[in-house]
Amino acid sequence: MPLTKGIAPIDRQPVAEQVARQLLALVQAGSLQPGQKLPPERELAATLEVSRPSLREALRALSLLGVLRIKQGGGVYISSLDPESLLAPLHFFISLDAQNLEDLFEARLVIESEIARIAAVKISEDDLARLKACVDFEAHELDDEDKFIKSDVEFHKILNESVDNAFLQKFATSLHILGKASREITGHIPGVIGQSLKDHEAIVTAIEARDGDATAEAMKTHLLNVRKAYRGQDS
Repeated sequence: MPLTKGIAPIDRQPVAEQVARQLLALVQAGSLQPGQKLPPERELAATLEVSRPSLREALRALSLLGVLRIKQGGGVYISSLDPESLLAPLHFFISLDAQNLEDLFEARLVIESEIARIAAVKISEDDLARLKACVDFEAHELDDEDKFIKSDVEFHKILNESVDNAFLQKFATSLHILGKASREITGHIPGVIGQSLKDHEAIVTAIEARDGDATAEAMKTHLLNVRKAYRGQDS
């Protein structure tokens, strides 16, 4: 049997990729902290023993990923590393293909409906009052789509936080942030915010009754209504 059969070429990673991986490893190890400023470019390149162009390429890549913030003339900083920063690049991914938004809707249907079911039991009176305040605010902002969308984001955020489950909150936070990208599309479709107000009222009513099944169904109906409007805008 020839020696070369079944042998794959050795993978030689580009220098910039190696630099990016090393910096990510330092972040994961806690050696680089959120908000920390990196050494000057010349010093960092010398420490890593790489060329400054390779270093710049790595820094730009990590900036696009939301790991770094590059201030023009002000240096390079580790970002806050919060979900908002790290998931921001996926907003672009969602906009590339209509199927991506469909997949996001499907994920939200599964996760957010169940979160709503749990919230009906676990939500505090204070958080329920906050939900009602969102609905009251939205009722007066039907002519201002941007303000309504901002309140809609807050409404779902309150529900996500009310379940008091670390794992569900992680999933929900990711969907919540990515959901902002979808709202930029669906929130401006005619009729959506009016229907969303009715849906939010139904969700709050079900929560007030502490009816988990009804709350989950109300959330599912809400998300299906938004998806239906999205699908119908091009028909």
